[in-house]
Amino acid sequence: MTQTGYPNAYVRLHLTQHLPGLPPRKNEIEVWLKDSRFRVRELTGRRLDEILADATAPRQLGALSRASEDGNDGAPATRPFPPGSTTELYGDLETDEGWVYRPNRPRASIRAAMLAPVAEQVLAADKAHGLQSARTSMRLGRTSIAYRGEVDGHEAGEPFHNTVIRVISPPYLLLDDVHNSRNTGQAYVREVTSLEEGTVTDAEVTPPAR
Repeated sequence: MTQTGYPNAYVRLHLTQHLPGLPPRKNEIEVWLKDSRFRVRELTGRRLDEILADATAPRQLGALSRASEDGNDGAPATRPFPPGSTTELYGDLETDEGWVYRPNRPRASIRAAMLAPVAEQVLAADKAHGLQSARTSMRLGRTSIAYRGEVDGHEAGEPFHNTVIRVISPPYLLLDDVHNSRNTGQAYVREVTSLEEGTVTDAEVTPPAR
């Protein structure tokens, strides 16, 4: 979220996690942003903990078990909801009120700040920091700049090193392609496949009263 709030935008985001020896794990989310409010619809049946872990993992490679990080095992076990089910998240950062709607369960209250990273995956924020701009192109009808570089950090006290490609059209992060430098078969790609500006209404970011 910027100092002036979220842009008014509807975004569809395609997420792909690559792990050695496994088929890619693909997920889809829709994001609505308006002022201080957001809404996220998870379209592929992930649990809330998986949605949050994928969005907030320090290494930016999605949720990983230690074994899968070393290439010795598969992805963490999942218990998805039935096919066609969705999980929806609503939040207002001004009030810090957030809500989670899951299949066949009453809505749950959770701080908006806890849910916001899921919606903010589509925003560039400081994602170009430390990277080198490579070229300018058109993506989704928008002038965009591709950035390349390397990112170092720590996860659970262990250092990591990633190579990244990021395509940015401010304020949006249209592509975030992250690879583990130590294990090139491990990657996480976030790609915006649809972007509409100025179309989000108050009703679309207002949580249902149930």
